[in-house]
Amino acid sequence: MPTYREALRAATERLRASGVDTARLDAEVLLCHVAGIDRAELYRRLPEPVDFPLAAFWHLVERRAQGEPVAYLTGYREFYGLDFVVTPATLIPRPETEFLVAWATARLRERTDRARCVDVGTGCGAIVIAIAATLGPDHPALLVGSDRSLAALRVARLNRERLAPGRVHLVCGEFLAWCRGPLDLVVANLPYLRPEQWHPGLAYEPPEALFAPDDGFGLYAQLLPQVSERLRPGGGFAFEIDPSQAERAVAAARRFFPDAAVTLLPDLAGRPRYVTVEREDETTGRATRRRRSLG
Repeated sequence: MPTYREALRAATERLRASGVDTARLDAEVLLCHVAGIDRAELYRRLPEPVDFPLAAFWHLVERRAQGEPVAYLTGYREFYGLDFVVTPATLIPRPETEFLVAWATARLRERTDRARCVDVGTGCGAIVIAIAATLGPDHPALLVGSDRSLAALRVARLNRERLAPGRVHLVCGEFLAWCRGPLDLVVANLPYLRPEQWHPGLAYEPPEALFAPDDGFGLYAQLLPQVSERLRPGGGFAFEIDPSQAERAVAAARRFFPDAAVTLLPDLAGRPRYVTVEREDETTGRATRRRRSLG
């Protein structure tokens, strides 16, 4: 049998030859997955012969070489320090979306009441479950993840039971049509890509979780008035966009929330990626916007 090092080297070469940018990392993740070990143990075993049949590993390597995402091959994706179950029924969570978790968590931590927070288009539940896990079981916030896809909600249910049992309510519904409000916080990472932004790296993810009409902004155009009707004074709303939509997103937010502080924020690459809306609190006459580090 080859050693772990030899198997890793061969897999890396195969993936690199197929054009995978993260060939070495992907090979390590797949080898760890099949062997049932973590990366620290993999490095310890590098000089040792592989002690399991390699057919399953090479099968996954070949599927990765054809473009299938590692997350779908292993069934998991790390997000906000948690391992989420993912399937082809859901979008694979991206690191940039972690901002929404940090934004919501920072505000909920300041509250001791039963604040109502909804994650619209929850998918696998990554945002709302990460919020719940970060706040812990004793925080009184009411946390809800909604999605119109029953298949996605089945995955979210698995993640809720694994990572935040008893902390998150899941609802099948279109945007916020199921909810009367009032709400304290709303977060959303809805599909926002234009069809022409498709590339082979997206081929395995559900199109309905990626693309939206009207230059990619159509779903937010439907959601914004619903949030405006349900967000209480002093409440906040944050959503992720494509950088090309920045000007339109800010203008739309200001139109539906004339009484709020609307802010456009960059991702770690410096691209405009998030719009936050913080409605004025009637009791203080001030917007609830705060300047703080989310790192």
